Order: sequence, then structure tokens, then C-alpha cells
Amino acid sequence: MLGGLVLLGCAVTQLGATAADIARANDQAAQGATTFARECAKCHGQRGEGLASAPALMGPGALPEYPRNSGGSGDPGFIDGQQLQIEAQARPAGAAWRDPFRNAQDLYSYTSTHMPQSHAGELKQGDYWAVLNFLLAAQGASLPAGGIGPANASSMPIPKR
Repeated sequence: MLGGLVLLGCAVTQLGATAADIARANDQAAQGATTFARECAKCHGQRGEGLASAPALMGPGALPEYPRNSGGSGDPGFIDGQQLQIEAQARPAGAAWRDPFRNAQDLYSYTSTHMPQSHAGELKQGDYWAVLNFLLAAQGASLPAGGIGPANASSMPIPKR
């Protein structure tokens, strides 16, 4: 009986962005929605829920400030600041491990270098910015007039849900 309740709970849990989140993001960043569907959804899911080893990009818990760490404490959410600093200093150039996502510029810097994984860094700069606008709008950010770009990305925090 307990197993049935757990399965029922999993069946109703929405992963990724809701339909309303996607609609809002489409209205604010249509080009980003198109690029996301073409370049990102095959690994991250249509709602940004994360598939296989690709992390969630939209919805609750998506785009955490620090990379999730499955080592050490056994808790994938456990963050050891000193260990992160050591790993960052020892990380080879171009390694996929990422620095913290504190603002839109941090997210852009990572995605424009490492994504899409099959052809990293090959999209047009405008496509990376468009996807970033779409993702942040889906997360509940109020995009400024003209969207998020190089001039204002450092001042745009990543919404937490």
C-alpha cells in the first residue's frame, strides 16, 4: 500500500515548468522558445524538467546557484564551499564542472561555452541570449524592455523556485 501511495505521489508531481510558465516565457521570449525546442529540449525535456543525466533548467529546484554534488555527504544538495573552491582551482580549462550561477551573466558564460553538449559553443550569440531569456522568464523573472543581454546580465539574478 505504501508503494502505491509513493507511485501516486510521483504521478502527480509536476517536473519542469508548468504550462503557464511556458506560455509566459513564450510571450516574453519567443525566439528563445524556438531555439530551446530545437537545441535544448532533446536533453533537458520540453518543460526543462531534465532527462537522463541532463539537469532541470526550469521549474522547482532548477538552475541552482551551486552545482549539485553527489559525493561526500550522500546528500546531493550538500554544498561544501571550501571543497568547491579547491575543485574550481584544480579544474582543467574547459572542464564541464561549473562555477556558481549567481546572475544571468554566469548562466550565459556557462551555456555559451559548454552547450549544446553535442556542439558546444556553436550557436549564435543571439541564440544563447534568447534561450537565457526564455529560461529566466519561465522561472518567473520579469524581463527588462529589450530583454537580458550583455549590458544588464550581471545585474539580473536567477529566480529561485
